[in-house]
Amino acid sequence: MSQKIKSVLYSTLPFIFWIGLWELSSQLINSEFLIPGIIPTAKALWILLGESEFYVAISFSLLRVLIGLTLGVALGVFVAVISYKFKPVRKIFTPAVSVIKSTPVASFIVILWIMMSGDSLAIFVSFLMVFPIVWQNTINSFAAVDPQLLEVSSIYGFSNSKKIRLVYFPILLKFLIPAIITSVGLAWKSEIAAEIIAYTSRSIGYLINESKTLFDTPKIFALTLVIIIFSVILEFVVKKLLGRIKI
Repeated sequence: MSQKIKSVLYSTLPFIFWIGLWELSSQLINSEFLIPGIIPTAKALWILLGESEFYVAISFSLLRVLIGLTLGVALGVFVAVISYKFKPVRKIFTPAVSVIKSTPVASFIVILWIMMSGDSLAIFVSFLMVFPIVWQNTINSFAAVDPQLLEVSSIYGFSNSKKIRLVYFPILLKFLIPAIITSVGLAWKSEIAAEIIAYTSRSIGYLINESKTLFDTPKIFALTLVIIIFSVILEFVVKKLLGRIKI
């Protein structure tokens, strides 16, 4: 057996195993309401693909997560820079970041739901998932800067802008890029959870709620499959785009 065939088999084996386990479970339980099989789920997905409402929901869900991700990255870096320069600011944000990391997403959603609309809530929850990771990695990047490089930059009289570009920025990217890639999947899943709990209109979460009310389990499985696929696509696209940045 050639190495190429072995590689294909190894990469597809997990997929085949889990798909087979899913279908076997469906056959054993024999209840479409509890675990629909592959065919009912595929039919539900095919119907979704023919509905304009589905594409509107996908578009708005993606827009919300991209806004939350952008805000999380921008503010995470900005606050981290200020925290690095001013220790009191760092002392203020350190426990806040720890609380955000430790608190279950569902708790945040339920608490914030009282104060925010569905759209704002979904964006803010995405932001909350991204901000702590970016903030912490940015702080870590500054701590990892080689003191000798800073000394050399001072000896050669580098301006602040040149010091940022040649000393801080390269190490920042090494820490920031993995943080963003890690954050994408978390932001997407959390945003969908917020949509479901808050009944956000024009969203995948709303379609799941609608399917739950109608006890349409195949449609819920189909929508879950869509969420997983888009999670993989988002991570892949972000990884490819950030991979083009030269460090």
